[in-house]
Amino acid sequence: MQHVLSARHIGLARRRWLADGSGMFTRIDLWVGKTLFVPPIIKFCQITRQSQHAVSRLFWFAAMLSGLYWATSAVDYLIFGLGSFAMMFTASLRADHPTRSALWFRMFALVSLVLRIAMIFGGEAYDGIEFWFFVLIAEYASTIRTIPPRETEQASRQAAGYEPR
Repeated sequence: MQHVLSARHIGLARRRWLADGSGMFTRIDLWVGKTLFVPPIIKFCQITRQSQHAVSRLFWFAAMLSGLYWATSAVDYLIFGLGSFAMMFTASLRADHPTRSALWFRMFALVSLVLRIAMIFGGEAYDGIEFWFFVLIAEYASTIRTIPPRETEQASRQAAGYEPR
């Protein structure tokens, strides 16, 4: 049995005015989440048997470490160093506590990633593009309400119509 991902299931439409999908940013957010980020995050959660909240904290920690690696000034080192410590600390104490995500921040991160990709195609060096990718994974992991159960190989075969002989 395949699970159908809906806006309500993945938590992208939490408010009534978001549920109808009338806003352009809401439609973009829902499409990006449903097609690019949520299915691999769900599969990762099923394979590792971690909650979506733990995965969100993991990728925020990875984003902070990436920022620390690419830091160029003392302020950058301070921000990303403290951020790395904070993410490690919160992941160790409350990994499975619910996390929150905001539409405006996901859109900001998505625009930043797209601009960074455009700059790379324009001839700039690949410096820190993974930061925005990690941030988007962490934010979209926060939007998932429940992780569907993992399908067994036998259930997958039965759903596809194969029968043992």
